[in-house]
Amino acid sequence: MDKMDISVTIKNPFGHIKAITSKSYAHRHLICSALSDTPNFVEITDTSSDIEATIQCLNSLGANITQTETGFHVDPISTIRKNAVLDCNESGSTFRFLLPIACALGAESSFIMKPGLANRPITPLYIQLAKKGCILSPEKSIPLSTKGKLRSGTYKLAGDVSSQYITGLLLALPLLSKKSRIILNTKLESSGYIDMTIDVLSKYNVQIIKTEEGYEIPEDMQYHTTYPARQTPVEKDWSNAAFFLCAGAFSEHGITVEGLNTNSYQKDRMVLDILKIMGASVYIKENLITISKSQLYATDIDASEIPDLVPILALLASISRGTTHIYNAKRLRIKESDRLSSTCDMLKKLGADIEEKQDSLVIKGKEALNGGTVHSHNDHRIAMTAAIASIVCKDPVIIKDAHAVNKSYPAFFEDFASIGGITERI
Repeated sequence: MDKMDISVTIKNPFGHIKAITSKSYAHRHLICSALSDTPNFVEITDTSSDIEATIQCLNSLGANITQTETGFHVDPISTIRKNAVLDCNESGSTFRFLLPIACALGAESSFIMKPGLANRPITPLYIQLAKKGCILSPEKSIPLSTKGKLRSGTYKLAGDVSSQYITGLLLALPLLSKKSRIILNTKLESSGYIDMTIDVLSKYNVQIIKTEEGYEIPEDMQYHTTYPARQTPVEKDWSNAAFFLCAGAFSEHGITVEGLNTNSYQKDRMVLDILKIMGASVYIKENLITISKSQLYATDIDASEIPDLVPILALLASISRGTTHIYNAKRLRIKESDRLSSTCDMLKKLGADIEEKQDSLVIKGKEALNGGTVHSHNDHRIAMTAAIASIVCKDPVIIKDAHAVNKSYPAFFEDFASIGGITERI
């Protein structure tokens, strides 16, 4: 979708959606395959601008990743390309995962990216890399250049700032010959993303040891593809499916989402528990999950493990009976947008009774919202939430810069149309 503003309406939503590939799992599998000692095929049925950024960067480092209808063939990095230019576009995962990897490979590289990504914080990871032998150009510079080679040792990070820093090191440190440790000096949040990383690494013969202080990476680790016939399946995505699962809570006839793993390491699977607590009708049969409308009730929601769900959960709360508190949400301020502020701004413009606090949202439920004009703030999750909000709005919702959905879910508006949504370009 090109840059565009759209008007969306939907009445009586109903339908069946196939969940798309998990962007989080796709990043990790593609990276591990590119670092492996054998070619691999990674089954990815849906791509996005973020996944494409990771592929471009890996190819720039020396991998050869080519696309088919069902996924990507990955010929791993054998010779590191000199003076590689890695275009991260707007993908925080791509940048924060591959920066330490490039340093561990000793690849003199230049990372380019959109200004919005360059301005997102990376200080804790930057400091650790600089302490261990890497020469980096100043933070927020475009390009951000790397020289030198990362050394084994002890890395210290806060656990409550960004799990992506920790994942980046967990992916990079096995490339070094000696044992390394990661020590967390605060409580870990978004632990599901770290569990996901460790799970994927285990599929490539890299074993991470959990300790009381953090994580230990044994010496002489080597990436090796362990899947039979080199066919690597990638899980479907709970974060993006959550928009249609929550849309089901506004549907008399229900919306079914197919293909999700209810035992996933993805913490966003918690959306099912929250929907049940709030009163929605939840029916699960094999790999089909159907959500349908019932009276919704307010509840308190701890966002520390599920920051990506906050916009759509705030929408649910806005038409629930009572007052909802979404707390432990300070890390939303360093997402694609200041997501506490952008969520509040978007819902308030649609008529919701919502108040932004320092690290929380307070939402008093109403029977319906009004509709109106909102801005995506160039944030895919704000754009998708605004579209789902049109179900409970009296008037159409106009979304400025709706193309933000391309970051993780380019086919979002096609799936939205399949449940009855109508979109018109402004």
